[in-house]
Amino acid sequence: MRKTREQGRQETRQRLIAAGQAAIVREGIGALSLRGVCEEAGYSQGAFYSNFSSRDELLLTIMELHIHTEVEVLRNIVQFARQETLGDLLSAVAERLASTAKDTQWSLLAIELQLHAQRDAQFSNAYNDAKAGYHTEFALLVDDITSHFGLTPALPSLQIAIGLYALWSGLVVQGTVPGALPRDQIFLAFLRAIAGPPHAA
Repeated sequence: MRKTREQGRQETRQRLIAAGQAAIVREGIGALSLRGVCEEAGYSQGAFYSNFSSRDELLLTIMELHIHTEVEVLRNIVQFARQETLGDLLSAVAERLASTAKDTQWSLLAIELQLHAQRDAQFSNAYNDAKAGYHTEFALLVDDITSHFGLTPALPSLQIAIGLYALWSGLVVQGTVPGALPRDQIFLAFLRAIAGPPHAA
């Protein structure tokens, strides 16, 4: 079957995104070349500018796709674990966060984008907006958990989301430390600490 024009455009876009992501993980954002991305994807720079207005738009698109995917995974974990105990649900979320931190491709990409935002004020504004969206989505998941189990968390849900992201980023940068607890246990300890007690009857 012949592809429609829209299908062809989406395929081009996805291949450019994949090539950009691979290049960042391999070489870092500082060495990211649009020409190199286009060559790796098999397209001209004209094809790139038909899909993205700039390199920064490509970077934000890569970040937002990862965030959307991660939020969906966590949402599904929370949804399916609602019938389990609170401990089981928190363990499932902690294991997922630890697994994501161990994923070299995603963790390196996230840190590269964060460092780029620290160095580039124009990119920083758009990056922080995208990150704030992730915090908001995760805060909604926290609200879902605390409401379902009747908890009184130690912090507002948005602050919990921000704290978890900061903890995740720090553990990624830290890497493996001899004698340190496994990451899932660290996340679980944090989640248990801030989950708070059940509402008073």
